[in-house]
Amino acid sequence: MKKVVLISAFSLALVASFAQSVVINSPANLAGALQYGTASGWGADLLSNVWTADAVMLMDEGGDPTDGCDTVTNKQDLAGKIVLVNRGMCNFSLKALQAQDWGGIACIIVNNTPNGGVVAMGGGTYGPMVTIPAVMISYEDGQRIKAEMANGPVNISIGNIRFDHDIATNNRAGVCHAPFGAYPSSWIRKIGDFAFTPGAELTNRGNNIESGCKVTADIAFAPNGGSPTSFYNKSSDGSLVIEVDSTRSAFLEPIDLFGNVPNAQPGKGTIQYSIASDTQDESPFDNAAVSEFYLSDALLSKARLQSNLRDPFATSSYQRADGTNAEYITGFRIPYGSGCKIDSILFFMSISAPATLAGLTPEALLYGWDDADGNGGVTNSELSYLALGTMTFDAAETRSGAVVRIALEDFVTGEPGYVIPADDIRVFVGVRYSGSALPFFGFDEGMDYLCNNAVLAGAGTFTDADAPYYGITGYDPNTGVPDVDNAAFSFTSLNAGLSASLVFSGSCITVGTHQLPDDVAKLEVYPNPTTEVLNISVQLKEPSSKIIYAVMDPTGRTLYQYVENQRTTASEAKLHVDKLPAGSYLLQIMTDKGYKQRSFQVVK
Repeated sequence: MKKVVLISAFSLALVASFAQSVVINSPANLAGALQYGTASGWGADLLSNVWTADAVMLMDEGGDPTDGCDTVTNKQDLAGKIVLVNRGMCNFSLKALQAQDWGGIACIIVNNTPNGGVVAMGGGTYGPMVTIPAVMISYEDGQRIKAEMANGPVNISIGNIRFDHDIATNNRAGVCHAPFGAYPSSWIRKIGDFAFTPGAELTNRGNNIESGCKVTADIAFAPNGGSPTSFYNKSSDGSLVIEVDSTRSAFLEPIDLFGNVPNAQPGKGTIQYSIASDTQDESPFDNAAVSEFYLSDALLSKARLQSNLRDPFATSSYQRADGTNAEYITGFRIPYGSGCKIDSILFFMSISAPATLAGLTPEALLYGWDDADGNGGVTNSELSYLALGTMTFDAAETRSGAVVRIALEDFVTGEPGYVIPADDIRVFVGVRYSGSALPFFGFDEGMDYLCNNAVLAGAGTFTDADAPYYGITGYDPNTGVPDVDNAAFSFTSLNAGLSASLVFSGSCITVGTHQLPDDVAKLEVYPNPTTEVLNISVQLKEPSSKIIYAVMDPTGRTLYQYVENQRTTASEAKLHVDKLPAGSYLLQIMTDKGYKQRSFQVVK
């Protein structure tokens, strides 16, 4: 596969017209520009006109009477108005068409996900029939507008509206994100294990040239249960000048979490970007962007995590418009894999309501990638099956969307999971459904890899495993692996991470790289000397995701190893040593923070 499939250059100089805006005119307490997402290739061109009217909520007969997916009940209220409708349950274009059919002059779709921002909206079945403008606003802005509508009119303008001074960045595609949405904390062991270059696009949407433009990035990290601590705050030099209707990019000093987040542990990281120029911005809602990442116990994903800190986060779900089922794959480098097991795959899938997931049997597959020619581009001949699994939703399932967990079986042995034979391997994860239904698969557009992959491409280090996803519609006739040579595709302008996570267990999830002091870890062994049983007591200052016990002989050879897979600050264990010959041995415990060891004697 050619490595350019999903890389669109992170803009260095893009000339286009960026005049369109969504603005609340009144009441005064709401007045100002709003962040918005556009309709991708359907609806009226926002640059062609300005549409102004009071807002009205569309009501229908469905289970959610404000989602625009059923028979409209307030038809007489929509004529000549800007129509608000909630996201969810049906295609964006159907909602807009409902508004248009009853005289609405524009449609504003309100995101139904708190903190979900806005997204570009696909046209779907009814897109070609929609002639009015359609935009999306955030859940939070929608709630403010709806609350004010109860008190009186809210007047809104949509279209070709320009301000004298207006610079903007994009919360998703316009900024560099962390290299992963979720990454095992124990894999941060050396320089380069979790490194990236902060950066952002700055677009001049106003009527005047902007000078003194700069971007600032602040990166903070909060361990689970703890408070965030900022460890990076840097700004570009402020020398950037941006012509009208142009975009420039500013990159900051690269950051490596190794050393900046000592003794990395599970938690949440936040990257806050802000942009500024020499003049006051008249549309400041788009002067900031926030990105998140998670360090986990045993999860690896290009998507972020949901609030339960386990399931991959999905902002949107997609399917092929031509009715063709597809498999979606995403690649990973596993740096510390030796002895590690990949137990299962988590991913999000859904189906159009009123249909449910009942009886559907999705599949998850794990492929090995041997980059034989070393060029970073995957080919059919370089892929092999490692593990696979399926599950079937219960016939009584009522949900239309869910996170699926599929346990894997080794493709060769049939044993549960796939045990990784060595460090530094590359794999691809595939998720698919092969039945007659056409499901949607989840993507996290809050982790847009356009910037990241452009940086890697510029450095000559980008590989196909770095791409956020590929869609596959065919398979190699000889081996059955995905036909990446001929049948790979990507959705237009979608550079989001596939909402799929690898779940690990085993000795790859440790980080013991230095001896722990007594005020951080206490290790007692007794009786010592012993003849049959060695009692072990461990007390830790902070919890560890797991504790590994190892017994070594005087040469350093490991004779016995046991893993306690439970997050804890204290552990008691009994080790039967009656089979060991008399002599001196070393007991070592390994935790997220490091290791501790004690010698003991076996006597006969």
